[in-house]
Amino acid sequence: MGDRDSDPIAVDSDSDTGPSPPSQSQSAPHPAPPSREDMDVEPPASEGHGSPAPADSASAGDASDDGRSRSAHPPGASPSGSASAHADSAWTSRRGKARCDSCRLRNLKCDRILPTCNQCRWTPVTECTYTPLPTPGAAHRGVPRCDRSMSRIESQGLSNSPCASVCHLSISVPSFLSFECDRAAPVCQYCRENDISDCRYTPKKRTRALSSSDQPQFQASSSRLPYNTQGQHASFMFSNISGPSSDSQPTSFVFREPLRQPYTEGPPLALLPAPVSHTAYPHQQQPFIAHSFPDPVRSPYIRPWAHPSFAPLPGAITRRLATIKYTEMPLRDAFEVALLRFVAKLMPELKETACFSPEAYATLANCLAKGTVDRLSPRIRSWATCHRICSGSDKLNLLLAPRDTVFKLSHEETVKKMSECRIQLDAQAAGKNIPELDQADPAADFERIPVEPQIYDCLVYAHRGHASAVAVLMEIRRLGISSITWPMAEIFISLCPLCNAAGRIAAARG
Repeated sequence: MGDRDSDPIAVDSDSDTGPSPPSQSQSAPHPAPPSREDMDVEPPASEGHGSPAPADSASAGDASDDGRSRSAHPPGASPSGSASAHADSAWTSRRGKARCDSCRLRNLKCDRILPTCNQCRWTPVTECTYTPLPTPGAAHRGVPRCDRSMSRIESQGLSNSPCASVCHLSISVPSFLSFECDRAAPVCQYCRENDISDCRYTPKKRTRALSSSDQPQFQASSSRLPYNTQGQHASFMFSNISGPSSDSQPTSFVFREPLRQPYTEGPPLALLPAPVSHTAYPHQQQPFIAHSFPDPVRSPYIRPWAHPSFAPLPGAITRRLATIKYTEMPLRDAFEVALLRFVAKLMPELKETACFSPEAYATLANCLAKGTVDRLSPRIRSWATCHRICSGSDKLNLLLAPRDTVFKLSHEETVKKMSECRIQLDAQAAGKNIPELDQADPAADFERIPVEPQIYDCLVYAHRGHASAVAVLMEIRRLGISSITWPMAEIFISLCPLCNAAGRIAAARG
């Protein structure tokens, strides 16, 4: 026989209608089965990819890529007599994937998602249905039988034969062992006749063609891949459809010993415990500490630090800060990090009193208001006594230090002025008697000790004109703010973006 007769599905080079019927000189009853390499080689794609089809094959445009085919007969001959009897064995098809009826009609790409594909999802009026592929001859080229049909072939001892490895070669199997499967969805003909509802199609694993040195040795039994347990994302022909496996059936194609444990849904990720190594100490749950987080920045202007337990800055400062863009000033986080590094390098005698965190500030104000200074450390107690630090509010945490004019007065006069200042500050915190924009702190005889986050706000207000550190300290002094020193002002100015840009321009000009 010639080369054309060696391939049962060879297509005539002059026409696309299919192979010519066998002549009388061809005495072979059945053509030789193609090899697995022939099975895995796909013909040129017909949907815009690959090389274009010849011009004389334009009449074959009716053949779609979903496996539909038509009987072939020689050109000019009518399908009669032996040609009509041989029509079932002369079916030709193109390897493709089963599209839904709507996508096949409109010639669209279908992802075969059940129950509705990607194209039918946008057109709800269209019903997403699938028409089973035709059954004769080579119409199912590349489409495997259902799993139970393959199980019947293996039960007959043909698992090592070419007919078992190549599923669609039913013509090479003897008539008494030919197990037809129409590949219908969702249940094929064989499963429908035997009242089996669990009809699944396991796709063949298509691998690249190996060289002679890479060819593996033939094994007596090969294990198939397990079923997909991730959900139904496939067509019923070429991809996996998840479903329960039955242990009562002799299905040797099911992988019985998985490499890892099956996936089970657990609690949400936020409820899972933190990972702990086996060599580490047992995890001890720490108590929850409430924090006061600042509100997210939603405007391009600086928002001063505020807390309901601490006295706010004077109204003149807070209202002016609301008009300054944060892009013109250093970042709050960058300044606070630089400030903490500066404080960490100070001597122990100055480290505790250079600036106070909100926790240390509240402890000191509470002890001074109640007169329980014994709870403080000796260094802080000595510093508060030396500078006559006192509580400036009956409701909020506020520390005040008398100025030089009040520091020389007697103790009775100092207490009287402190009472007047406390009344004014409490009224200001409650929203009463708010000073004007250009008016300083009403407690003119006392200096305010700011909390650590308020140091940034005070420096922003004093540096609003982008002046030098000397002008900043003079403005801080005029506002009645204490404990802000020269290094703090230098750190703030060194982080200012506008001042740095002006310095680079001046250096470039020489």
